Amino acid sequence: MSKPWIWAAALVLVVFGPAVAATSIQYTLVPVGGNVYRYVYTVTNNSPIGGAPVQLFDIYFDTSLYLESSLQIVSSSTINLNWSQQLFVSLPGVPAAYDAFALHGGIPAGTTVSGFSVQFTWLGPGLPGSQTFQVFDPITFLSVQIGQTFSPAAPVPAASTWSLTAIGLGLGLAAALQARSRLGAGSFS
Repeated sequence: MSKPWIWAAALVLVVFGPAVAATSIQYTLVPVGGNVYRYVYTVTNNSPIGGAPVQLFDIYFDTSLYLESSLQIVSSSTINLNWSQQLFVSLPGVPAAYDAFALHGGIPAGTTVSGFSVQFTWLGPGLPGSQTFQVFDPITFLSVQIGQTFSPAAPVPAASTWSLTAIGLGLGLAAALQARSRLGAGSFS
């Protein structure tokens, strides 16, 4: 016997539930002295096994917060051997960017690589935080994901009101469909 409420609930969770990003980038903030800091990035390819490797990504630096002339790549020797890294200067309306392109296959699905690192002078208030990143297809250079870096020390963000409402409505619909299937099709006319 078919259970339509299961399909309805699954559809709601797929459409409105929190999605797992294919790539996540965690940062560790290392104080160097004064307002000079270093980000050390850990990139995880959360794709299912057999998914595409991460081979090209950019992390953006807002030049109102980061002194552009101070940006310096200070990645580990392993990263330097396996990745082409460069800094792209900002243009009007476009932030500066740290660009990493895999020389040997990239980051396979289900694995993590650490040691990408950029040093900078901080111009903003408080401490440096999350940044926007973008993952690209290495052949077409089309964007395949946009996300935010995160710190393991930062709190996990709560679900949005919209997503919780959508999930609640979906589960309510699933319950109604289940009740309808138990009572017979004519009961809800």
